[in-house]
Amino acid sequence: MRMKERCEGKAITQMCKMIASVGLIVGFALFLLSFIASAYNKDFFLTIISLGIMGASMFMFGFGTFMGLLTETYQKTETSA
Repeated sequence: MRMKERCEGKAITQMCKMIASVGLIVGFALFLLSFIASAYNKDFFLTIISLGIMGASMFMFGFGTFMGLLTETYQKTETSA
């Protein structure tokens, strides 16, 4: 049971890293597509959406890393007290 608790922070960080990676890849692909598909991108809609997806992925990575570190730190202080 204690080993599962110890790996919980790493699991949160790993999950957010995977989600952020997929989001960055999709956002970057849409960003490149926005330069090629000019008929769909008259109002720079694809560019705005792709930058939003990449920004949300970076925010998700930062928040997930923070939560993973917070969980690890909280569990270490809880077991040592």
